[in-house]
Amino acid sequence: MRFVFLTTQDNYTLALRNAAAALSRQYKLDLTVGVYMTSELSDPALRQRLEEDLKRADFIIGGMIFGEAIVRPLEKMLAQVSCPVCIIISNPTLIRHTRLGKFSLGKISDGSDKEGHKGILQSLRPKHGHGEVSRQMNLIKGLTKILKYLPGRFRDLHTYVSMHQFWVHNTPKNMERMFCMLIERYIPGYKGKLPVEDPDIYPDLAIWHPDAPKPFTDLKSYQKWRKSRRVKLDKGVVGLISLRVIILGDNIAHLTALVRALEQRGVEARVVYTAGLDGRPAIDAFFSHPLPGNEGKVEPLVDLVATTSGYALVGGMAQSKADEARAALEALNVPFLQNIPLVFQNVDSWLADDRGLSPMHIAMNVALAELDSATEPLVYGGPSQDSGVAVPVQVQVERFAERAARRIALRRKANAEKKVAVVLFNYPPNLGSIGTAAYLDVFESAYRLLTELHAAGYRVDLPASGEDLRRMLVEGKGDPTTAPLLHGTDAAVGAFLPLEEYRRLFPDYTDIEPFWGAAPGELLNDGKRFQIMGRRLGNVFVGVQPAFGYERDPMRMLMAKDAAPHHGFAAFYTWIDRVFAADAVVHMGTHGALEFMPGKQAGLGPKCWPARLLAGLPNIYYYCVNNPSEGTIARRRGAATLVSYLVPPVQQAGLYKGLRAIKDSIDQYRQRPDAGLLEDIQTQAEKLGLSLQESYTDNPDGFIATLSHELLQVEQRLIPIGLHVLGRAPSTQELVDILSLIATFQRPTPGAPTLPEAVAAGLGYRYADLSTGLSRDPVLQDRYRQVENLGRAAVQRLLDAGPQAADTFLQTEARVAPGTLSATWQQLGDLRSKLEQDHETPGLLNALAGGYIPPSSGNDVVRNPSVVPTGRNLHGLDPYRIPSSAAQVSGTKVVHDLLTRLTHEQGSMPETVALILWGSDNIKTEGEGVAQALALIGARVVIDELGKVADVALIPLEELGRPRIDVVATVSGIFRDLMAMQAQLIDRAIRLAAEANEPEERNFIRKHVLAQSKELGVSIEEAAMRVFSNAPGTYGANVNNMVESGAWEDDAQIGDLFMTRKGFALDQRGEWQAARPVLEQALGTVQATFQNVDGVEVGISDVDHYYEYLGGVTKSVEKLRGTRPTVMLADVEAFSGPGSGRVRSLEQMVRLESRAKLLNPKWFEGMLAHGYEGAHEIEIRVSNTYGWSATSNAVEGWVYQGVAETYLLDAAMRERLAALNPHAAAGIARRLLEANDRGFWDADEQTLEHLREIYADLEDRLEGVSS
Repeated sequence: MRFVFLTTQDNYTLALRNAAAALSRQYKLDLTVGVYMTSELSDPALRQRLEEDLKRADFIIGGMIFGEAIVRPLEKMLAQVSCPVCIIISNPTLIRHTRLGKFSLGKISDGSDKEGHKGILQSLRPKHGHGEVSRQMNLIKGLTKILKYLPGRFRDLHTYVSMHQFWVHNTPKNMERMFCMLIERYIPGYKGKLPVEDPDIYPDLAIWHPDAPKPFTDLKSYQKWRKSRRVKLDKGVVGLISLRVIILGDNIAHLTALVRALEQRGVEARVVYTAGLDGRPAIDAFFSHPLPGNEGKVEPLVDLVATTSGYALVGGMAQSKADEARAALEALNVPFLQNIPLVFQNVDSWLADDRGLSPMHIAMNVALAELDSATEPLVYGGPSQDSGVAVPVQVQVERFAERAARRIALRRKANAEKKVAVVLFNYPPNLGSIGTAAYLDVFESAYRLLTELHAAGYRVDLPASGEDLRRMLVEGKGDPTTAPLLHGTDAAVGAFLPLEEYRRLFPDYTDIEPFWGAAPGELLNDGKRFQIMGRRLGNVFVGVQPAFGYERDPMRMLMAKDAAPHHGFAAFYTWIDRVFAADAVVHMGTHGALEFMPGKQAGLGPKCWPARLLAGLPNIYYYCVNNPSEGTIARRRGAATLVSYLVPPVQQAGLYKGLRAIKDSIDQYRQRPDAGLLEDIQTQAEKLGLSLQESYTDNPDGFIATLSHELLQVEQRLIPIGLHVLGRAPSTQELVDILSLIATFQRPTPGAPTLPEAVAAGLGYRYADLSTGLSRDPVLQDRYRQVENLGRAAVQRLLDAGPQAADTFLQTEARVAPGTLSATWQQLGDLRSKLEQDHETPGLLNALAGGYIPPSSGNDVVRNPSVVPTGRNLHGLDPYRIPSSAAQVSGTKVVHDLLTRLTHEQGSMPETVALILWGSDNIKTEGEGVAQALALIGARVVIDELGKVADVALIPLEELGRPRIDVVATVSGIFRDLMAMQAQLIDRAIRLAAEANEPEERNFIRKHVLAQSKELGVSIEEAAMRVFSNAPGTYGANVNNMVESGAWEDDAQIGDLFMTRKGFALDQRGEWQAARPVLEQALGTVQATFQNVDGVEVGISDVDHYYEYLGGVTKSVEKLRGTRPTVMLADVEAFSGPGSGRVRSLEQMVRLESRAKLLNPKWFEGMLAHGYEGAHEIEIRVSNTYGWSATSNAVEGWVYQGVAETYLLDAAMRERLAALNPHAAAGIARRLLEANDRGFWDADEQTLEHLREIYADLEDRLEGVSS
């Protein structure tokens, strides 16, 4: 007889095999068992074997089966079999295939059951609530006893209910009894020949230890047993949460190894198993006890909690109840770590997989647990390839034990004894870039952190100020022997690590030598010693992280995926960990290089560089709240606990200088039209580089309206002002700015009016009409400004005097009825409190004290106010909910606007669009970029029975109403890592379209795939690859490094570099393979390139990644086709200019950002208020603007002229810059001269000569500093 078992978990394999073998011996049975892990069924050969096995099976059993990729094929297979089937705790579609004799869940579901089973089953439906699993299992236990004595027609129902108990009490003995029951009842010829017994029942909640005689159901008896062992465990307690099925299945070698490794370090390993997928009972019973008289407060009985099942604390497979988990963990206030047992892979396949964990593993065992704020996801064991039995990965087990012990030390050590390393970054590496981070005043923030540490009892030699700290690190102030220019380094040298000591302390140096030569290599050493950049201040070391090492030679990274950090980088972390002996490291700002070092994408292994470099160091990362994607990489690859920081306040850009003057002229003309004034306005517009779409002579009204609209877009554009400082709350005026914008774009409750909608309605306008009519009607522009100004004034009164004052003001000025905006005032008041109170400093201190940092989504505060308070641990999204329904609606609208505009400009609909997808904007928009890709293809997502995104389906051409557009999706390495499931959705949609029997003129995907298959001589499956990224474990196109360094002689090199780095395609198996020829063929049909803008604070000139990606793919298409494609962007809806669509050309965006930020006194004075770092931020924007010239030739000459006049030709400004940061000032001059030399700017000779003199003078000053 043949039994086939299907499951996601390997907890049953050993018990089933042992039970079958025992029964075969005892009763002389010809019993064979086939156990299939659903994770393995992506292999076509194994799936075929399963299909054949199911057809010849005598009984089929399945449990814990989820995931559309396996559910749909299994559904078809089960429909073909005739033997008894029992599917439990799985997707409802599969459960309905259960049929045992006269009992059929399919018949019960469709109403055709005549046996009376339905009423009994309804009592088993789960209810919500803490302890529900226990209630339900007790009900099943009672039903099992009752059903034994009911008439025969209920025997099959008894079997079904009993199977649940056998499944969850899965000891080898119980598996024997299960086999006996099923054989006796359902295999012909065995009735009455085998004993039928109930399963042994085990406690729902107990402490387990591999040396204990039995599990303990109370803490007192466990502690008595532990004391009798006489094993010294005085270094803390780790609470490990497991599942009963794991313990009872006796497949526990990996869990036993965790216990042993912790005990070897003197740490008690308190393993608690739970019956269900809710870990809170373990916390309540064995990890804490309530404090009398303090409602909700508990005293922790453990120093750290770690899950060993890989699931979220509450919810289990494919789901998470994060709010409930957070409440329990926040009350406990100890770190929560994530240990992952392999389920969808075996140990050997995981070690060999460049990706690390499979997409299903990442979704189920990493992403969902991150919503609970689980940190340090670590693979510690899994099934062996040979036996399928669980084995530990000992290196990983030891790594967890060491990191847990170091975390516990943070809780137990006195602050005065702790050592902390505070690490700053330096990108691009030079003396003008030290202490840089996204929108953070790093030196002032670091100084404030040092001050807080000192106040908390840490031994810190405090500098006098943030500026004093900067001078220590940048100039070597206070100790001339550390000066960077003395050593040829980018920052002061605070310590040395002798070469021999490096080799002894970091034996992995031998794995670096194939890439960087024999130690010490060329970087950061004098031949005998490594130079550790930084300064020791008592028990705190403020260090400067070395750069990757290839920034000045980007062609070096054209190598394959194999790479390594340089010796100097490894020496830096080795010195911090082993010589300075830091108890923790605090990385200061977004972002550094450690987490992007080579290795697996997620589920790092023994040889992955981030894990090897960090070793046992607890990693606390002060991270920008608007960057959840790269923050998630830091969590998964850098074992980081994030503490988020707020972005600087955003304001409307306003108008200035010539823009203000032309606005005044327009207002004057509108009051008294005059031909001479109109001509003067035309002259002013030409001088300012404003677009002139209408003729001032042929259509003066249209000319004025268009010009007014362009000015309004600049005026209303949201821009961040200055940099954030740790512990500094926004001023009242900054709060007015922030809260006014939130009230403009957020509704306090669904259906409630926004602030401007309410004001417009009171004035008798429709706000939607104002917004849509702005481009053509100056009257509407005036009304729009009126509404905006009144709303802002109302928020000012709210903050000054409260809700009643705001209501009274709006009633008087705009006839808005009191109470209309009550919910808005309540929301803004709550946000004000969260913004004014410092949560970031307490978050950092709590992390350093070994506490729990609660989770938070990441976004900008205007788009998602729930990101405040900051000071929390950033996470991504539930991958099973992306793209959301809202993202699909918005994405479809953007695609409609994009295709409408491209069709208008190009004369026909484009056949192919190259799409750039990043992780960050897709997290913030819940997958809008993914939805755009599907909309272009003409596909929609399929939602399964559990409400999860499960698959894609093509929209019929008749419904679509246009051809399917071919999509070439280049995704960032971060998108590849965080959104593997979404990448597969896009890939599947492309393949469905390629296989669709549709006319080629209506399906450009099929048209191109067929042609490229023939051209390349490859299969349709290979030619259909359209999702491209880096090789697994590597990141970036490196176009930015090439442009920054000037290491390119002709444009073709930029495109060539991009295609080399991004020439890896997602195949049908969900794996990445080298496929540059396919990429070139796909890009060869591209007529437009497109990307979404990330957020309010991250425009196309703010970071170099925009031109690295969108510019890189644009240059690649130009190289292949000989002409530059149209380049378009989708502006963020919350700050797109009033009255405009979201889709803009690259040239429009460059003009808008240059006027709103780079040339705007409001913006650059906000930056210069932060001194050295602010000057560096200005240089970054100039360099990034130049990047758009290098990759897309999209910057007009007036932009460079404006930069020159604003920052260098103005003597006073030039001196300010040079005094604050001479390297930044010289960098701006160098970039302007290079723009002219490469033909991007045709400057007049007088301007050029002046710039050359300025640059020479700045270089002389730098040389003077050097001397």
